[in-house]
Amino acid sequence: MGVDYFTKKPFKDRLKDTLFLIKNSFNIIRKDKDIKIPTIHMILLSITITVFVFGALLTFFLGKLVSVGFLLFAIVIFILTPFKYFYNVRQKANQSWIVYNTICGRNISYSEAHEHTKSEKGKLRIIALIDILMNFANSQRQNKKGVIGFLISIFLSFLDEIWDLVSHYVLPAIVIEQQPLKKIIPEIKSLKNNVPATLVGVFGIDFVGNVIRSLSKGLMFITLILSIGIGYLVAMFTTNHLITIGNIQISWIPIFILIFLESVISRTYNIIIESIKVIYFTIFYTSITRPMDISENLRDELTNYLLMKKSDFIPREKPDPKQQYIVKLSEYFKQYETKGYSKEQIKQFLISKGHSEKDIDLAINNMK
Repeated sequence: MGVDYFTKKPFKDRLKDTLFLIKNSFNIIRKDKDIKIPTIHMILLSITITVFVFGALLTFFLGKLVSVGFLLFAIVIFILTPFKYFYNVRQKANQSWIVYNTICGRNISYSEAHEHTKSEKGKLRIIALIDILMNFANSQRQNKKGVIGFLISIFLSFLDEIWDLVSHYVLPAIVIEQQPLKKIIPEIKSLKNNVPATLVGVFGIDFVGNVIRSLSKGLMFITLILSIGIGYLVAMFTTNHLITIGNIQISWIPIFILIFLESVISRTYNIIIESIKVIYFTIFYTSITRPMDISENLRDELTNYLLMKKSDFIPREKPDPKQQYIVKLSEYFKQYETKGYSKEQIKQFLISKGHSEKDIDLAINNMK
């Protein structure tokens, strides 16, 4: 209702608004140092897992303490990896709550955020479990062959993108609303009316991330060549830890160290990208559902693209565009009232966005 009877802002304008949200995602980080703490915690866990994996590999290559290597692998597979999913979701929830409070003009600590998300652990576990299932499904994509396998692979890829979008949107909803999932999930329909901002956000951040990742692969290749050269020079002075490539002997230690460092950097980079998404979607969710919570110095800019303007409605055969405009204003009232705002708060907010008091009063009467 309503969507079929008004024009939408040009995609160029919506893209501009969305890029502004992305820019603010970076600006918000500078406003509160606690926003970085969940990211740092996730990075530390990731480095710990990487150290365990490479420590295990090192025991195999050296042929010493191999039993310790198997133990390290077992810890990674059965303890650290499952724990990582639950831990990371909790950390992202902590980060989302800190970001929400920051854009609302409140300065809270990491420990306060962690205490707040404690009551939402049940819902966060569900998100983590779905993450595990999605990761397992994606790991099976490479095993699918033939036409059916190709179609399944495409479907899983599509499902992964949809879950990436939905999970990042639901996360701030969980920590902000503190309601059962069955009440939060219907709010996903608001994504439908904000598709450009939603897609540009999740795909744009991923796209930029993939471009940088591709560039880093070129640098990685150059570094690999250098490490092989260093390995060749080391082999001139020792007979230990050598491998043969063709007729040339080189030390595998420089290559091992390089791959370890590349793994740490790559995993760290992926976590930073995830954190940017958390920050972006927290701002996005708040600007859609709780715009009046945002501090006044940020509110106008962060909510600039959300509300349809009177000029967005154009004459069509049926129904009357003026009536459709009033109906849309009524929908805004209903949406914000469910968030606990008073009619006067909503009225003043709509006036600040350029809607006339006369039209707003008509919208209020239309609700009766």
